[in-house]
Amino acid sequence: MGILKIFGKGIRTAARKSKLTAYLWVINFVFASMIIAPLFLLIRKDFGQSLMGGTLRNLGFTWLGDLIYKYQNIPQAITGWFLIPTLLFGFLYIFLNGGIIGRVAAEGEKVTLQNFFGDCGRYFWRFLRVFLLTVIGYALVFGILFRLIGAAFKPWIEGASNEVPTIIASNLRTLVFLLIFTVVQMYFDYIKVSLVIRDSKKVASTALSTLGFVGRRFFKAWSLYLLVGILFIALTIIYFPAGKVLPKEGLAAFLIAFVWGQVYILLRIGIKVLFFSTESHFYKLNKV
Repeated sequence: MGILKIFGKGIRTAARKSKLTAYLWVINFVFASMIIAPLFLLIRKDFGQSLMGGTLRNLGFTWLGDLIYKYQNIPQAITGWFLIPTLLFGFLYIFLNGGIIGRVAAEGEKVTLQNFFGDCGRYFWRFLRVFLLTVIGYALVFGILFRLIGAAFKPWIEGASNEVPTIIASNLRTLVFLLIFTVVQMYFDYIKVSLVIRDSKKVASTALSTLGFVGRRFFKAWSLYLLVGILFIALTIIYFPAGKVLPKEGLAAFLIAFVWGQVYILLRIGIKVLFFSTESHFYKLNKV
C-alpha cells in the first residue's frame, strides 16, 4: 500500500476514533485549569475590587513585574507551582500515549473510557522505560550530533563576507536540526507502536528490532511522518491569520478568543492521534 493510501487510512481511523481527541481535550482542559486557577485567584485578590480589574485584558510587563515584586518572598511556592505540574504533565503524557496507541491499534473496537484508561495503565510502565531511552537518545543527538552539525556550518557562517550567506547557512542548519529531530521522534514513536501491536514487554529488544524495521523502510516511514507534519503546518498557517479577524474587545471577544484557542488545542491533539494512527497502519502493513 502506498504512503498516500496509508495516510488516508490513518485520517479515517483518527476520525472514526474521534472520542480519543475528545477525551484528551477534557483531560488537558482540566489539568490546565488546575494550573491556571492559583494565578487567577491571585489576580482576583489583587484587582477584583478595583478599577484596574477592568483593564486586565491589556496586561503588560509592568503589571507582571509589580506582582512578582509583591510576592517575592514566596519563590519556593512559585517554583513548585511550575515545576511540579511540569513533572506531573510529563508522567500524564506517558500515561495517555498508551491509551492513544492502544485504541488506534485496536481497529475493530469502539473507544470507551474503560478501554482507553485500561490501555493507559497497561502500557504505562513500558512507555516509561521508552521515555528513559528517549532521554538518552536526545542527549546523544543534542550533545554530540547537533554539535558536529553546528561545527560543519561554522566555517561557512564565520567566513561569510555579508549577511546573505550567514542567513542561508543559519536557516539550513536549523532545517537540518528539525529534520534530525523528526527522525529521532519517529523512531521512538515506532518503538511504542511496536510494543502495543506485538504486545511485548521487552523494551530493549523492541528498540533494537524497531531500529531495523525503520532502517529498512526509512524513506517510506519518514515520508509518511513528514506528510502528517506538513498537514499540521498547513492547518496552523490557516489558523493564525483567521484568528486576526476575531473581535478584540468586550466579554464576547474574550469568549470567542477562548473558544478559538481551544480549536487550536483540538487541532494539535487530533494531529497527535493522526501521527500514531498512520504509524500503526504502516507498522501493521510492514511487520514481519
